[in-house]
Amino acid sequence: MSLKRLSIALLAILLLATTVGAQGIQINVGGKGRKDEEKTKNVHGAVLDQTGKPIAGARVIVVNSKDKTSRTVTTDEGGNYAFRGLAPDVNHEIRADYKGAVSVLKTISSLMDREDNLVNFQLPIAVAIGPAAATDPGPELQAFDLVKLKASFELPQGVPAPIPAVLFLHGYGENRKVWADFRKQFLERGWAVMSLDLRGHGDSVTKNQRTIQPSTAWRSSPREFPLDIGPALDWLKSQPRLNSSKILIVGYDIGANLALVSSGKYKEVRTVVAVNPNPKESLEMAGSAQDFRPRSALIVTDTAAQSDELKPYVKEPFRSLVQPVAGGTAHVFQGKALTDAIFQWIKESY
Repeated sequence: MSLKRLSIALLAILLLATTVGAQGIQINVGGKGRKDEEKTKNVHGAVLDQTGKPIAGARVIVVNSKDKTSRTVTTDEGGNYAFRGLAPDVNHEIRADYKGAVSVLKTISSLMDREDNLVNFQLPIAVAIGPAAATDPGPELQAFDLVKLKASFELPQGVPAPIPAVLFLHGYGENRKVWADFRKQFLERGWAVMSLDLRGHGDSVTKNQRTIQPSTAWRSSPREFPLDIGPALDWLKSQPRLNSSKILIVGYDIGANLALVSSGKYKEVRTVVAVNPNPKESLEMAGSAQDFRPRSALIVTDTAAQSDELKPYVKEPFRSLVQPVAGGTAHVFQGKALTDAIFQWIKESY
């Protein structure tokens, strides 16, 4: 090799070494030498009401637990929502709400190495949709003896948990709709409201897939109407936002008998309002005087004698109110004197 060619070769080697020292050598094999783009997490799902129907317009909020930033979306007509591009290396907390009903808080852990995450919510609220708007999609329950029970349920708007709950029990020959006006007063005061159709009434008319009709003999039977209360209380206790250890029962006529029987049977019943109860039927509904142990009751009757019959059985606190109670639930509970007395009693005893 000539001296000139040797000099050129040495110069090329020197230039290559200088370039490598300054920039390094990058070797790409199938693109693996490039830094992968940072993965993100996606979250999607649906928001449903207590009957399983999708809720359109529900709000879903996701919060980054590290920097506390949040993102909010609303569900579409099918109740669906989606978040994309969430940071993968932190926990995220996510919840849904709609008209005062709030879901349980769920966590998407940073330890879950999944790009796609499915999170569904079910809210303790009934939402009527489309053609069903004229119907009541409230809870459907089942008694121990296979009677299907229908109820209405509504949460107050903007009230934080735990929310107090009231169970309304109508009179014989009525249905849960008789409480339409009075329940509004409870909702306005921040109460969750359940109105139950007792067996043989309203929409609670099937037993083991056969139609049933109410009988006056049920008024004093411990094996008929009393079996309807447990499922209603169990459903209320299953709702995460309610104060399930302090439930109020308000009843009229047979509903009043049931309220008194229930107050001594179920520890979660905090106090009761019994309007126009029948002492004899109440005792027979309980099964015996030994099983009739009401506690904390406001009793409203036509005569003082009726209250006096019940007073020996009721543990304090106890209060009796004498006033006309004829005309049915809807009529009786329109009286301001009665409703004022009820809310004063609740204020003192709940």
